This record gives sequence, structure tokens and C-alpha cells, in this order.
Amino acid sequence: MSKVNTYQIAAVDRYANALFQLAKEAKVLDSVSNELTRIKEILQEDQEVLSVILNPSISKSNKIKLFETIAEKIELSKLVSNFIGVIVKKNRLNYLLEIIRTFGNLFASLKGERVATVSSAYALTDAQLADISSKLKDKFNADFNIQLNIEPELIGGLKIQVGSQMIDSSIKNQLQLLKEKMKEVA
Repeated sequence: MSKVNTYQIAAVDRYANALFQLAKEAKVLDSVSNELTRIKEILQEDQEVLSVILNPSISKSNKIKLFETIAEKIELSKLVSNFIGVIVKKNRLNYLLEIIRTFGNLFASLKGERVATVSSAYALTDAQLADISSKLKDKFNADFNIQLNIEPELIGGLKIQVGSQMIDSSIKNQLQLLKEKMKEVA
């Protein structure tokens, strides 16, 4: 989902902004943010659920039933449940993780935090995330909301993105750089 075109980015921004404004007006930003985080965790932990929502051959009604089940399981608010229903009906469910990420960025910005996206080959401990947050705070002189993405293809190391700045110390990147240097020598 990280490679999105301009149309997709505009759609993601519109939906995230709409949900953000509705939650802000209803004074439920914290709870909506928590619910979206739980949905994101479910999608990242359960590949079957993720494959169902990304599969265009599965009907809207089946996807709605899936999210109704999830809504009952994690006790989603009416606002978030209705929002998911709109996304499904408008065929935007494949943007859900990006919408959640954008909503998180808006919420962090409102709280005066900056957002850093940390990609790792494996789950990081709370201590490791705190250490990364501390180092980012020292470097950028700001508090950070860290969004963790698990990308096994990185093999090891980290990719950290803050705004347009990217720090890539992943083994995958190091191997790619080594490959390019070997081509230059050959």
C-alpha cells in the first residue's frame, strides 16, 4: 500500500480528513484513534482478513459482514462502523491502512507531535521504540508519534521516515548499495 498514485493520495486525504473532522466535532478523537489503531493491528496481524479486504472479487456485502464481525469483537463506535461501511460501499477499502495512517498523522499534529514511520523486519519492543523516539527527539527537537510497520523483506535494520527525510539502515538497502558498487567495478 505504500506505492499510491496522486488520485489515491487525494482519496485517502479526503476520507481521513472527513473522519477526523467528524470525530473532532463529536469530541471523540481519542476513542476513534484507539479504534483505528485496533483495526490496523488486526489487519497487520491477520493476513487472511487483509487478503479478504484487498481482494476485489469478494463482494461488498461479504466485506461488510466481515467488518460487522470485527466491529462487534472490538466494540467499535457507531461513527467508526459507519465510516468503514462508507469506505466499503465506495470501493475504498484497499486504502484503509493509508486512511488510518493519515488520520494518525492529523491527530498527532493536533497534539503538537511529529510522526515518524519506522519500518523493521520484525516487531520492536517498547524499550527499542522508546530509544528511537528519544533519539528522534534529540535530532529534531520535537516529540514523536511512532508508527511501526513490519516489513520482513528488509531482512534487518530499520527504515525511519520523518516527513520527506528517510534514514534507511536496512540490510536490504545495504545489499542493494553493495550490488550497485559491484556493478560499477565490473
